[in-house]
Amino acid sequence: MQIAALAAAASALAFFAFTPAAFAVDEQDVACGMSRPVTARLVSDATGLKALGGRNDVLIGNLSYLRQPQEEAEAASGTVLFFKRDDAWRAVVPVNWENDVGVFVAATGIVVVTQRQVGDPGQAFTVAATKDDFATSTCATLPFRYINEPSWNGEFYDVKSFNIDVRGRGSLVAAATVDANNETPRTVWASYATRDGGRTFRAPRRHSSEPKAPTGIYNAATQMEAPALVAELTAFAAGK
Repeated sequence: MQIAALAAAASALAFFAFTPAAFAVDEQDVACGMSRPVTARLVSDATGLKALGGRNDVLIGNLSYLRQPQEEAEAASGTVLFFKRDDAWRAVVPVNWENDVGVFVAATGIVVVTQRQVGDPGQAFTVAATKDDFATSTCATLPFRYINEPSWNGEFYDVKSFNIDVRGRGSLVAAATVDANNETPRTVWASYATRDGGRTFRAPRRHSSEPKAPTGIYNAATQMEAPALVAELTAFAAGK
């Protein structure tokens, strides 16, 4: 019986060793889609507010981690979205202390790709996905690989393309400029695949050249000046 148990354990270990990894954020580690009270100070602190994706009910901006008071900056910094419904507004920070490096919209939802921007760029992307304007959301962490090897060299990826199809299958494609050991700068390409609509992603795959951009239902979101919508939000916050 002990031999059988050991064999089963070895089989399980072998299975996990050869199964591609999928990454998802532990909610205890990252506050995903964090709601914040819409106050006059919060709206005043939000810089660069613009309408998102041609919608007249969503604004996107940034909350500096250097703003005062410090406790408010620690509670909510990075990309912030304001959603209007009827005559009310609500605020959401997709991932605290991270700024958007790509925003994608579809008729069925929004995906915000973020990265920590305090000091050196963070060594991972977070994919925050929602189908109901962040009433609910999921976050997945995409750790960087194939760069800063064999030692730290301040390298990081940029998002080059992203999409997911109606079946929930898609990928994020990223590229990094690498200049290891004073070699001629070269580009490292990597992609992260998802099969569940962006809830989780497989371990990154390295490419020798730029891979084909994924196709699907999402488009890169436009961000447009919207002074009237910003004035609406400001008035709402001032009247609370």
